[in-house]
Amino acid sequence: MKKFFMILAVVSVVGMLASCNGNAKASEYANEETETTNVEANVEQDNEESAPEPETYYHYSDYQITLPTEKWEVNIAYSNSGIRKKGSKLEFEVKHWDSPSLEETISKYPAESRHDDIVIGDYTWKVFTDDNDYFKMCCYIYNTEKKYVVRVATDNITDPTNPDLHEVLEGVRFVD
Repeated sequence: MKKFFMILAVVSVVGMLASCNGNAKASEYANEETETTNVEANVEQDNEESAPEPETYYHYSDYQITLPTEKWEVNIAYSNSGIRKKGSKLEFEVKHWDSPSLEETISKYPAESRHDDIVIGDYTWKVFTDDNDYFKMCCYIYNTEKKYVVRVATDNITDPTNPDLHEVLEGVRFVD
């Protein structure tokens, strides 16, 4: 009988040890799984916060165009760039040419067609509407160092406060 109780005691102790060890391992696995899930969630959150909005980036001669790709398409041709808002008929033409001064370039517009300047960052755009021209609205900036003009023109907009116009103007920059 003593042997029986001794064996029973040993089996009980071994069983308890196995049970405790198993629970400890199960607990470790649960903690690892929770930590892995937390790390994955943090990585996803970091990627969402730090992932920049996709952009189009076009470098054309002495200027570049940078716009969000989910909203805009930019096509480069030999002498100009076409910008189109996806899902609409809104289009812009960006063109540049050498000019001794901005005043010479904009002198063709009558005074009544001039609007208030649009200032975006370091750029002051001169804005004109013209019902007699192919384009209904034209905006100009001038690079004084390289002596050339960049024009953004459209036949779809006549309101200089239009947010799409401002977004396109903001996307056009001189490059060194």
